[in-house]
Amino acid sequence: MTSLSILDVVVRFHPYIGGVENTVLDLNRRLIARGHRVVVICADEPAGSPDHVQGIDVVRLPWRGKLGNTNLAWGLRDAIRRQRPDVIHTHIPTALYSDAAADVAREMGVPLVLTYHNDLIGEGLKGLFGKVYNRFVLPGLLERCTRVVTINPNYAAKSPHLAATDPKITCVPWGVDEQLFHPPADGGPPADAPELVLGFLSLLDEHHRYKGLDVLLRAVASLRQGGRRVRLKVGGAGAEQGLYRQLAAELGIADVTEFLGFIPGPDLPGFYGSCHVFVLPSTDARREGFGLVLLEAMSCARAVVSTPIVGMYGDIEKHETGLLVPPLDPDALAAALARLDGERGLLAAMGARGRRLVVERYTWTSVTDAYESIYLEVAAARRGSATTSSSK
Repeated sequence: MTSLSILDVVVRFHPYIGGVENTVLDLNRRLIARGHRVVVICADEPAGSPDHVQGIDVVRLPWRGKLGNTNLAWGLRDAIRRQRPDVIHTHIPTALYSDAAADVAREMGVPLVLTYHNDLIGEGLKGLFGKVYNRFVLPGLLERCTRVVTINPNYAAKSPHLAATDPKITCVPWGVDEQLFHPPADGGPPADAPELVLGFLSLLDEHHRYKGLDVLLRAVASLRQGGRRVRLKVGGAGAEQGLYRQLAAELGIADVTEFLGFIPGPDLPGFYGSCHVFVLPSTDARREGFGLVLLEAMSCARAVVSTPIVGMYGDIEKHETGLLVPPLDPDALAAALARLDGERGLLAAMGARGRRLVVERYTWTSVTDAYESIYLEVAAARRGSATTSSSK
């Protein structure tokens, strides 16, 4: 098989923790194991992070200030030019980085693969920037891409900036490491435990409000008022953790809400396994690209409750791995959780079906197969075009 030189341009990278950062690491370390060379270019956050991560060479750029959640890095285009890769891979909604990658890719005649996680939208200055960017810059970026990959099978139809019929667009859902995320050896909390234990995991900052923790807190308060015995475990750190603590106190559920802070990767399977049900009540279809934590929970054989926004919601419904409720509806969420509390026998069956679904459809092996195929295809097309041009 042809060995490729792949350049991945992303705002931040491991050890920074986030959904995009984690998936970039998981994909690229597997590509390296298959004999490809990978370089990641990103901002140096946290400062002083290593230049080599699990076989991946990392070029970390100095930066000053942020526009929304994007680090403003120095020398980005020059850093890309120095690499001379076979393929460049970049990401949206990380504007500026993806545009620099597209500019240099066109300049060097290198194919560009864009993973479109979700639209660039927001509030305040970020929202204003997003509107300007989406109207005047994004169309040109999409036109310059060789391939566009969505991670949600429904996103090309939902986004006002994509066309579901565009032949350049394909869907490759993210996956999980099914060997790392495995069912708990002790089976987790017993089905007849006095309390129904709920789990939630996200960054707790302004950029992730759409994950719906406030909706979940209100649902838990409703369950408590109705006499249900529940406990909520909240994983994740961020600047708004204090606001969520305050809301839990105002709702009278501080005594049954545990804020666990940042949970390291190796400890995540234990976190999922300690819950009866994992809940992700996402509220914004354009911001929620996929909802990877749901796959991690299902891989740990946990029942899930979410909204028809997340990337795998169709499979959750079809394979009965959990329940779906309308977004921004704490009463509907409370009703779904009350049903699971009253029918504890559903938990093990949903968890088993979720684990089976992940193993069959959502492993990193299948994700790596798909991206490797895309990279090889566009690289071969470029070589073929160069050969044709030189023979004329």
